[in-house]
Amino acid sequence: MSTSIGDAPVTLEVLVSTPDVPLYEELGAAFHAKHSNVTVKVTSEDFNNLTTNVPRLISGTEVPDLVRLASFGNLVKDHLLTDLDPYAEAYGWTKWPQSQFASTRVADDGRQRGTGHLYGAGPGFGLTGVYYNKSLAAQIGMTEPPATLSAFEKSLEKARSAGLLPIMVNGKDGGLAYPLQNLQMNYAGSTQLVQEWNYNKPGATIDTSALVDAATTLQHWGEEGFLPEDVNSIDQTQAPARFAEGEGLFFPSGNWQAPTLQETGHGEIGFFLFPPEETGDPFTAMTAAGVLAIPAKSSQHDVAAAFLNFIQTDTDARQNTLDILGIPPAGPSGAPMPDSEPGTLVTSTVESFQALLESDGLVDFMSNSTASMHANTLVPQTQLLVAGKTSPTEFSAAIQDDYENDAEQ
Repeated sequence: MSTSIGDAPVTLEVLVSTPDVPLYEELGAAFHAKHSNVTVKVTSEDFNNLTTNVPRLISGTEVPDLVRLASFGNLVKDHLLTDLDPYAEAYGWTKWPQSQFASTRVADDGRQRGTGHLYGAGPGFGLTGVYYNKSLAAQIGMTEPPATLSAFEKSLEKARSAGLLPIMVNGKDGGLAYPLQNLQMNYAGSTQLVQEWNYNKPGATIDTSALVDAATTLQHWGEEGFLPEDVNSIDQTQAPARFAEGEGLFFPSGNWQAPTLQETGHGEIGFFLFPPEETGDPFTAMTAAGVLAIPAKSSQHDVAAAFLNFIQTDTDARQNTLDILGIPPAGPSGAPMPDSEPGTLVTSTVESFQALLESDGLVDFMSNSTASMHANTLVPQTQLLVAGKTSPTEFSAAIQDDYENDAEQ
C-alpha cells in the first residue's frame, strides 16, 4: 500500500453505471491533468445489469480497477474487494465525518454493514425527494409544496380532477421504490427498522404492518389513476424527459436528476422532501454514497486509491460532482461546498441534504440491502403491486423472503 502513483504510464479502468459516465469522464480528465502518466478509461453498464453482474465482472482474469457498487452482497465474504482501511489512514479519511462511510463498512461476517472494514468510497451522495411542476401546481391552486402526506394526496386528487397526471414515475427500473420507502418510514414513525434491515442486522425484518400499509397506499395510487397508465414500461430516461415536457404534477426521484431538469424544465420545476405523515414529524429521504470499490484483482490498487482521494478532495472535482450529477460531494468537513446558483434546483437539493444531515433523516435505499434486491425483487414486485397482480400482504412477505434467501447464499 502506498500513496505514491509513480511516473510510469498507467491506465486506470473505471466501470460505472451508464448515467454516471459524463461525471467520471470529467473526473478522469481532471486526474490526468494532475498526473499525466495516468489515463482514466471509463466504461459503463446499465445499472440493473451492473448490479447483477458485478461478482462475475470482478472475479475473472481481466477486471476493472474501480467499480461502481450498489450493494456488497457476498463480495466481501468472497474476498473480491480491497480493504480500504490502510488507505483511509494514509490519506486522512479517518479524520473526516465518519457517517459518510457508514454504508461502506462491512463486518467480518461479510454481510452486516455500518461496522467493520471500509470497502468503498465515492464522490458524493444521492438524495431522494419530489420534483414538481410549478405551472401545473398553479392550475390546482398549489402555492407551496405539501407539508404533510394528506396534503400531498389531496394534491393528487385535485390534479386528477383537473385532467392532469398526478405522478410521473419510472416503474420499469425501480422508481416506485422511492415513494414506497418514504411511505413505509412515515407509517413506521421511525427510520431505525429500515436502516437496520438495509445494513443486514441479524434478525432484521421488513415484513411489518408499516410496509403493508405503504404497499396498500402505493397500490391505491395506481387504482385511482394517480400513476401513468404505462408506468411499468417507463424507464429512468423517459420519466424525467416526459416530466420536463409537462407530463405529471409530481416526479419522485433523486438529486441526480436536478442538473438535467434545471436545463430542460424551462424554469418550471421545483423540489421538496417527501412530506411526513403529520405536521412536525421529521422529514426522511433515501441517500447513499455513489460507491466505488477497488476489486481485489485490480492491478492498480494504489492509483485507484489516489483517484478515490482526488475525487473527494480536489476543489474542481467536487464542483464537477455537483454540476454534472447534482449530488453533494463527500470529503473533509472543512472543505467548502461547491458553488451553486441561488434559487436553482441543484441548490434546492443541496439545501435539503444539509437539512437532513442536521435532523438525522437520511436512510440508505432498500434497493441496496442485498445484491439482488433491486433488480430481482423490488422492481418486479412493485410492478406487480401497481398492476394489481399481488396483494400488499403478499408483497411485504415476498420482499422479506427474498432478503432472507439472499442472506443464505
